[in-house]
Amino acid sequence: MITEEDVLKSIEDVVDPEVQASIVEMNLVDEINVGTDGSVNVKFHLTTPFCPAQFAYSIALDIKDRVSAIPDVKKVTVVVKDHFLSNEINAAVNGPDWKPEETDAEKSPQSTN
Repeated sequence: MITEEDVLKSIEDVVDPEVQASIVEMNLVDEINVGTDGSVNVKFHLTTPFCPAQFAYSIALDIKDRVSAIPDVKKVTVVVKDHFLSNEINAAVNGPDWKPEETDAEKSPQSTN
């Protein structure tokens, strides 16, 4: 069974390129939901709502790639919150059909941060 700790461990080395510090250490990870079906939803924010879009996208994609590598993870949704281009970044990372209210892990949460 995938745990919130597994997810945090997988992303502990994801670094904000502007400040060169871990997003986990800076408490930028707001919520982790693990579904019983192997889906994982990670919500995070950045140090500023005007963080350069390429950095925001890079961080979100890095989170998605690392969480996807956890054994038994079937689907990963990564949501950046409170950024001026949140919708565009989230759609780019999660696919054009992404809708904020329709993430599998949110429908059946196992754990919450």
